[in-house]
Amino acid sequence: MTDRKVLLLVTGMTPQIVTETVYGLAFPENGLEPWIADEIHVISTQNGLNEIRNRLFQKGNFQRLIEDYQFPAIKFDELNLHCITNIEGKNLKDLKTPEDNERAADMICEKVREFTADENTTLYVSIAGGRKTMGFYAGYALSLYGRAQDRMSHVLVDDNFETVGDFYYPTPNTRFITNREGKTLDAKEAKVWLANIPFVRLRGSLPKSSLLSDAKFSAVVESINLANRPNLVIKTREKIIQVGSLKCSLPARDFAFYWWFAENHLKGLKQTIAPHKTISANSTTKVDCPEMAELAEDYLNYYAHMRGEMDSESVKNTLKYGMERTFFDERISNIKKKFKQDFGLDITAQIEITNLKMMARKKKQTNTESAEGNIPMGSYGLTLDSDQIQIET
Repeated sequence: MTDRKVLLLVTGMTPQIVTETVYGLAFPENGLEPWIADEIHVISTQNGLNEIRNRLFQKGNFQRLIEDYQFPAIKFDELNLHCITNIEGKNLKDLKTPEDNERAADMICEKVREFTADENTTLYVSIAGGRKTMGFYAGYALSLYGRAQDRMSHVLVDDNFETVGDFYYPTPNTRFITNREGKTLDAKEAKVWLANIPFVRLRGSLPKSSLLSDAKFSAVVESINLANRPNLVIKTREKIIQVGSLKCSLPARDFAFYWWFAENHLKGLKQTIAPHKTISANSTTKVDCPEMAELAEDYLNYYAHMRGEMDSESVKNTLKYGMERTFFDERISNIKKKFKQDFGLDITAQIEITNLKMMARKKKQTNTESAEGNIPMGSYGLTLDSDQIQIET
């Protein structure tokens, strides 16, 4: 159960979008429950916000709506008006250039991210107002950050009242207004509908760095698009894995482990057999389980390049008699956890070190191409194509 309900709108030169949406949410069709915001926030240009100040605040049309239907107090004042600015921080009167639209996208993205960061907040986004690009950005931002409790809608008004400057909402009592052709209409007879818009929630696919930081709209979208076919760069000097503009810094133990798997993959060794779970490394391992000793030796060849590591001797002592399954599994688990944090779920699923046998089994269950029978138990490796991996030493 959430405690705070926020309505976020993008508007242009028609402030009626605000009052029409508030009314539509309070009196929904199709048996939906009424929804009244605790606070309203509007993103617009300077000209658009001036229309709100003039027609909703100064002329009292917003307060009249509250009083006509005895709604509880809704926080909607100057502090809740957010003007789109240029790169110098000056208010934009209109959106005319690609740079202006980019600034609008970043601000909308920032506000949606801000409101969805609070678990106790329900965010309702209206995409009815403003330029078409603004509505698109608002919808896409909610798709990127929206959670189960968040909603999106578009308000619709019947044709007779759609372009009437003095119409703000269907009134409970007769209120005559005049349209552009000079025809008298009764606002009481108007119909307003709220169209709820389903949207795909991509929040789980985003890196936590994008969710929590002030990343630009374009950068957040890039992180989603990169998952289509990620190309990764392994930078051995910095101990960084990079996909596009996204970077992941790994501890030496984990970085050397991933580098080892990537090099093997490029050399044509597509799978590595993990140590057996029940066998411990000891002084007889080289004779009894030479594969454990070989794994340790191969891995240490890469770890040896991690200069200046304080635990170098500790790692060597840990692997003195061979690599045990606990060490092997810890590396894979740590890498996957850090990848999820820095790259998001979708990219991680493509670049992580994978249990190849298990993956093939899942493909077989879903009737996709599988060669499970040719894969030994305990096989791990990368599923990327070789041209998706670049190693910088």
